[in-house]
Amino acid sequence: MDATRQAAEGAARIEHGQAAPGGRSIPTELKVFTWKVLIAAGIFGLMFVAWKVADALLLVFAGVLLAILLQRMADGVRKVSRLSQGWALGIVLAVMAVALVGGVFLLGHSVIGQFDQLTEQINRAVEQLPGTIRDEIAQQGRDATSWMNRLRTVASSVMFFLGDAVVVVFTAIYLAASPKVYRRGIVLLVPPRGHARAHEVLDVMGESLWKWLIGQLASMAIVGVLVTGGLLLLGIPSAPALGLLAGLLEFIPLIGPVLGAVPGILIAFAQSPTDAMWVALLYLIVQQIEGNVITPLMQKSVVDLPPVITIGAIAAGGVLFGLMGMFLATPLAVVALVLVNMLYIEDKLGEGRHFPSED
Repeated sequence: MDATRQAAEGAARIEHGQAAPGGRSIPTELKVFTWKVLIAAGIFGLMFVAWKVADALLLVFAGVLLAILLQRMADGVRKVSRLSQGWALGIVLAVMAVALVGGVFLLGHSVIGQFDQLTEQINRAVEQLPGTIRDEIAQQGRDATSWMNRLRTVASSVMFFLGDAVVVVFTAIYLAASPKVYRRGIVLLVPPRGHARAHEVLDVMGESLWKWLIGQLASMAIVGVLVTGGLLLLGIPSAPALGLLAGLLEFIPLIGPVLGAVPGILIAFAQSPTDAMWVALLYLIVQQIEGNVITPLMQKSVVDLPPVITIGAIAAGGVLFGLMGMFLATPLAVVALVLVNMLYIEDKLGEGRHFPSED
């Protein structure tokens, strides 16, 4: 009887819009619950969309990193020359283009010059292999279909890489040319009372990424100098170009050093297998010095990023987003730490913040 009476009273309250025992009318509770469901659905929807366009978002973030570098370099040129932002940025782009073209020319010239010797060494090494392995290699060489499929795969990968590079470069140029326009657009997404805080978060985020870039560029420069010096001592041709390539590829975590070592080892192999062994040992020693000495000191000096977070970010980025995720894992971790410290630890918990760039 009591249950029946309570159900009847509840139905009457719903019909007349009376308050529930908690103090709110049942229609109000229903509205609150509906809004919570809609907000949760919207969040999951945005996460799903972000997952689908993750590659594009990563390219944009890479453009942001390059834009920070271009803008800081343009600011330096502008302070020295008193030129406008546009002219200063143009000078920076011209210098970087000349350096890139010069490095590619030097390395390509060396590879072409050593190609005949490299081919001879490879043929000689193949002749020393067991007969069954030589027959298999010869069969693979005669299989035109297999080679066409491989060339098609390589060409497709190169085209995708060049397309991504174009997107990153033009994104960086537009961002560096007029950063205030895009910054204002981001701030306008926040309610008016949070505009000042949004500006502060963006300032700290940009400063943290810039300091991370400084540490990364310093590590790349040291690796390039060490590789160049070692190759010169070993008498390997085009040592400066190979050192420049090793320094640039150092930016890519884990696989970058391996990619940077391949051309040097191949050119050394064109001279003799012994030179190739010494060059491989040189790259291994440089990478050990870089991983155990240079990078920890640089990261500790400019960005207080715990090593475990760096390793975890690289692993997670590789699993979720492949090579591009590994490439951008560390700067994304820097951004995540800044957001957690400022928007959660400081704003929500009321505790003192501690994030990369403030130590």
